Amino acid sequence: MHRARAREGPSHPDPRRRPFRGGHRDRGQAPLRPAARGNGAHGGPGRAPPPNRARRGADRRPARGSRRGPGHARRTPRTLALVPRNLGPPAHAPGVGGARVKEEPEDDVATKVWDWEVLRRLSVFARPHVRKFLTSFGVLLGLFALQLLSPWLLRGAIDGPVRAADEARASVGEAAFDPHPYLVSLGLWACAYLASILTAAVARYFEISQLTRTGQAVIHDLRTHLFAHIQRLDTAWFDTIPTGALVTRVTSDIENLNELFTSGLIVLLFDLLKIVIVLGLLFWVSAKLALVVLFLTPILIGVSLVFRGGARRAHRAVRARLSRMNGYLQEVLSGIRVVQVFRREERVSQRFSEHLASYLSANFRTIFLFALFFPILSFVTVSIQGSILWRGGNEIQAGAMTAGEFILFWFWLQLLISPIRELGERYNVLQSAFASAERIFDILDTEPVLREPNPPTPLPTPYRAHVRFEGVAFSYATGPEVVRDISFEIPAGKTVAIVGATGAGKSTLVHLLLRSADPTEGRVTIDGIDLAELDPAAYRARLGLVLQEDFLFSGTIRDNLVLGRPGVTDESISRALEASSAIDVIERQPAGLATAVAERGATLSTGERELIAIARALAADPALVIFDEATSSVDSATEAKIEVATRELLHGRSALVVAHRLSTVRRADQILVLHHGRIVERGSHAELLAQDGYYARLHAMQFREDDEV
Repeated sequence: MHRARAREGPSHPDPRRRPFRGGHRDRGQAPLRPAARGNGAHGGPGRAPPPNRARRGADRRPARGSRRGPGHARRTPRTLALVPRNLGPPAHAPGVGGARVKEEPEDDVATKVWDWEVLRRLSVFARPHVRKFLTSFGVLLGLFALQLLSPWLLRGAIDGPVRAADEARASVGEAAFDPHPYLVSLGLWACAYLASILTAAVARYFEISQLTRTGQAVIHDLRTHLFAHIQRLDTAWFDTIPTGALVTRVTSDIENLNELFTSGLIVLLFDLLKIVIVLGLLFWVSAKLALVVLFLTPILIGVSLVFRGGARRAHRAVRARLSRMNGYLQEVLSGIRVVQVFRREERVSQRFSEHLASYLSANFRTIFLFALFFPILSFVTVSIQGSILWRGGNEIQAGAMTAGEFILFWFWLQLLISPIRELGERYNVLQSAFASAERIFDILDTEPVLREPNPPTPLPTPYRAHVRFEGVAFSYATGPEVVRDISFEIPAGKTVAIVGATGAGKSTLVHLLLRSADPTEGRVTIDGIDLAELDPAAYRARLGLVLQEDFLFSGTIRDNLVLGRPGVTDESISRALEASSAIDVIERQPAGLATAVAERGATLSTGERELIAIARALAADPALVIFDEATSSVDSATEAKIEVATRELLHGRSALVVAHRLSTVRRADQILVLHHGRIVERGSHAELLAQDGYYARLHAMQFREDDEV
């Protein structure tokens, strides 16, 4: 028996009050944002950070001279996000069956973003496609020219051969009148008119095609940029926003902007140009009639502008409530088994009906605005047309205007009224797009708390993966310290196991070693180098990770083993499958490694998923392993395979293990016992049992039955 080490930390309450094997995350935490420890925290003065080390946390600023990405108001550091999504707080909103779940913050109120500011930021994504926009604008100009030409040809036919034929018939009489030359001339005018109409139809096709292609190109860039930015955000941020709301941002909100670039912004600008040109042409045809139009047109514009404000508020409410409904739907579908087992279908349906009613209410308000707007708009339009018809008839009777000139004026007037009437629709597109853009930029303006080292320190050669926690403390933004005074090391090739009750801080230590969070105090080093200074990509490339919830992506088994890592080859996969005993799982599948895996690995059993997860970690031959053991029960044969696979994974590698199996605890070179965020005991399995302290009582409750077996 080795000599027992002295116990560490405060006195230990009876551990029977809390189960050892609980949830896989530390409970009761606020969103991840390391906070400075002020004076008086926890009844004592705050400690200063280590000498010559900048305090880590939310007060970091981007490095000077760093480049900003497109559409960003601030610099967004690049960090990897291949870490578990389970760090952070339980949400605080009513959810399924009375549980507390995440709920999207209120965002259907106006934000302090002017339209021009939104357009300025969107222009960053449109700038690479300037040539396409210019081409689209050129096509619009060509179509507009053809639209102007067609009425002019009609006027030429009426005031030319038609009028000349009437005058000739009146002059020579019906018997001597020869209509042939006039019909030929009229036929030529008709052919020209028909050609202009057909050419305009072709131009219309190119207009729609070019605008759609241009808009889709911008949307592709924006969606790609948004998705890449989301992947760089801290994992705890994802606990503050429902998954369904994020899906709405990346899909429907982005798609909503497509109309801005296809039938919104560029068409609106062209319509304004068209109004100015047509108004000038109307004055050229008849100044008297044009003055009537000029007098009544501001009424039409005023109605459209009044509609603008209400439309934006209505569309913002629709987008926000749709996002909440999607978020709740995604949450319910993810937990449908729990809903059915606890017979919460009626309650869930009621909640969904409430979300749906809220969404319908917002939609009905939008419909009401349109139902009110368009009749008013039509009345003003008809008033303008009626005034022109009456005044134009008088002008023709007085001989001040020909019939052809009136028809030319009338058709050109439609070219003026049409864009003015569509101002409301254009504003509708703009306001809906602005509402979506504000929500998208809200995400793009979210910066990772973790700073990216600039320049990063490369991994040392040789890389031994010697880990040290030096006086580490960590607290969330609005909560108390989760862990404090944590100091231990994982020598190269050794295994350190962490045990403790739920909420003791085990998951926090895992996330600190993953660098999904930085310590509030102290530091974590790898081979003497601060983890915060290492190149994240290089560090995680040599890291093996196995989680309690073995996440498998939809795709093939081979895809899940490779995960895009260049160092994983077919040979390394074969060795990993053999070493982890997962080869039996593959051989049972109909297509072997090419077997399709359903979302989250639903087509595989719990044990099969765990074996594949261990094989995935082995395939990259990691120097450091982080292993959060699963707590689910499996059959004895699978349990034996998992133990063999775990032993192979940990052999000869530095490893931090959140232990739940007795076999893993016994094999560990050192065991750390966490209680209320502190290490209260440490030593080997035998040493800790000999102390007859906290670990011994945990062992008696948790492992005695397994030990006897």
